[in-house]
Amino acid sequence: MADVPTGPRPKPSPRRPPNRQAPPKRSGMNDAPAATATKVATKAKRPVAKKATKPRRKRTSWRVWLRRMTFGVILVGVGTVGGGFVVLNNVEVPDPVREMTTTSFVCTSEVPDNQCTPSNSVAQFSSGGNRIIIGLDEVSPHLINAVVAGEDRSFFDHGGVDPWGIARALYRDVRGSASTQGGSTITQQYVKNVYLNSDRTPERKLKEAAISIQLERQLTKPEILERYLNEVYFGRGANGVEAAARAYFGKDAKTLDIAESAYLAGLIRAPKYADATKTPEQATEAKRRRKTVLNAMVEEKYITPEEAKAADETPFEGTVLVSPRPNNGTDVREAFSGMGGEYIIEWVRTQLNAMPNVGEDAVYSDGLRIYLTVNPVLQQTARDAISEKLTKPEDPAAAMVSVDDGGRIVSLIGGQDYETQKVNLALGKAGGGSGRSPGSTFKPIALAEYVAEGNSVKSKFWAPAAWIFPTPDAPEPFWPVHNYEEKDLGQLTVEDATWKSANTAYAQIMNQITPKNFAAMAAKLGVTAPVNEVPSSVLGTSEVSVLDVTTAYSTFANHGTLKRPYILRRVEDSDGEVLYDVTQDPAYAPVPNSVDPAVADTVASTLTGVIQKGTGQRAKIKQQAAGKTGTTDDYKDAWFAGFTCRLTTVVWMGHITGEPGQPVPVMDKVTGGSTPAEIWQRYMSVATDGSKGCSFKPTDAGTVLGDNLDLAPTTTLPPVTPVTLPDGTPAPPVDPAAPTTAGPPTTAPGAPTTAPSA
Repeated sequence: MADVPTGPRPKPSPRRPPNRQAPPKRSGMNDAPAATATKVATKAKRPVAKKATKPRRKRTSWRVWLRRMTFGVILVGVGTVGGGFVVLNNVEVPDPVREMTTTSFVCTSEVPDNQCTPSNSVAQFSSGGNRIIIGLDEVSPHLINAVVAGEDRSFFDHGGVDPWGIARALYRDVRGSASTQGGSTITQQYVKNVYLNSDRTPERKLKEAAISIQLERQLTKPEILERYLNEVYFGRGANGVEAAARAYFGKDAKTLDIAESAYLAGLIRAPKYADATKTPEQATEAKRRRKTVLNAMVEEKYITPEEAKAADETPFEGTVLVSPRPNNGTDVREAFSGMGGEYIIEWVRTQLNAMPNVGEDAVYSDGLRIYLTVNPVLQQTARDAISEKLTKPEDPAAAMVSVDDGGRIVSLIGGQDYETQKVNLALGKAGGGSGRSPGSTFKPIALAEYVAEGNSVKSKFWAPAAWIFPTPDAPEPFWPVHNYEEKDLGQLTVEDATWKSANTAYAQIMNQITPKNFAAMAAKLGVTAPVNEVPSSVLGTSEVSVLDVTTAYSTFANHGTLKRPYILRRVEDSDGEVLYDVTQDPAYAPVPNSVDPAVADTVASTLTGVIQKGTGQRAKIKQQAAGKTGTTDDYKDAWFAGFTCRLTTVVWMGHITGEPGQPVPVMDKVTGGSTPAEIWQRYMSVATDGSKGCSFKPTDAGTVLGDNLDLAPTTTLPPVTPVTLPDGTPAPPVDPAAPTTAGPPTTAPGAPTTAPSA
């Protein structure tokens, strides 16, 4: 057996290809070790053959991915912004879906033109809320800072939409941080309130953002802030900061301090949950919100930490802060209502609605300033004069109108309780009801016509207890007339008949002047209600208003010049432009010589005797005054109408008709010379105190307008039962052709009474 070589195996020849193997040898025992060594060596040195594959791609690093994503976001952002600018440039600010309505205010006579404000107003008209438009310079700087800090800290920097503000709001929502700021800017809030709605939809939010950006291009920041502060709702019916300042603190928005400003700013998000006067829970929430706003003001360096601490410690209870019944004009309005002002305001509202250049929409939405002629002192005096005499629930109702010598209504009482009885009794049909019978207050109308026809007040008439007059042209053939309490007053001059309110004498005067001329004279004196052309109208059987009677008597006081009473003197819009001025209204232009001045003065002089020595003596005051009493059939109505040279006042009393078709209740023998005269006296004593009085021209013994003593009327009487004269002797037969000055007429006993007017 041959020896097997030992030691390291020689290296292959370099000429042999590396992958080429040596030819196999024959097998044998001595060959095994060598073969094994060869395999090991081959495995260690010879490269292993690989499959043919694609080259392996190198893995991309995260930095590359980040760069690619950033680039993609930038491309999308640029495209979005570019598209957004295209859209925004084409967006137009739409018309408001809700016009800003402002409250209209009513002021009385002591307020000069252009100076009617919420503080001095006695009433207001609004469409449900209260809004007072003011300029930004009329708002407290503390309130401006509180609203900006609490609602939109970046307001003066952003362009309508604040992305960082939105992100900040989301972050605080996640953290649960208590913040009054939301994602919407002040501009967006204003746009949502005025131009859009409150729907929480992406479409609405996109519109809100687009309009906000466009609005910022059209308006300055102060203009947007001013509009927002006048629009935002604060609760208690208050829209805008001025109404809110008055509703909560009874002061102007310009005078609010830090604590008050922070409180109001905290209300904006949800005022119904943070009214500190409502419940303990709301008081706690109000304090939390106020503190949040104060902290924001400190962060924005509007106030110091010490100022914030002092404001935060201001209590809600026991101070003027957040008073539930503030002195914001509400007390003035309540006082005016308490003196019967509701009847006045309702009448004024009706007049404003009927004006072509004003109208109902303007009254409730345009912030008008409305000026009345009513004197609040005299209005309270009128109310007191009535309430001091009528103290029981079962007492009759009363109404009063008082007019000065310029036609201005200085006081008006339309009733005692507007809540239970809204009919204005002073206005008749214009007040929602009907007129009332004026009784003997209509006799001066007949007197004026009698004098105007050339007759003297010294003419004489018989004034028996009763007289039946034929009325051939009327439905009833006869007109029975009785004096008050069936008194036979004998022979009287026209003056005496006026002072004693002799019905039978004035019935004869009516026959002489004719009902037609009587109705014409009533119109000349200013009576607007239709006057029936029948003889009984002289005793006040036509229905008229208290205002009508006041107008007629004021014409006597004004020497025959008709000055129609008015209560509305001026209306201004929110900019101070005059919409109405009574001096430019032809309906209220004075009508000189509507009645001959000599006739008016004669009547006025005659009526002074009613107060001095006639049926109206309870109406005496320090100044010379003229007047007339009136009482209707069965005491349903009682009147006193009178005047001085500067003031005319008429008082009416009576029960109000209940259910339709029911008779009017009667009073317990209340005549015009009793309670109405006393009410008139109480009022006029105060109303004329300190003013200069004047005298009425006396009648010149019947010679001024002629002496016609023998021209008294005659009458043809129906067959009657003879009656006795006052001396007990039988009455002589009636001579139809004989003048009434020859003796008393024959009357029918028991004839029905038309009117016991006194």
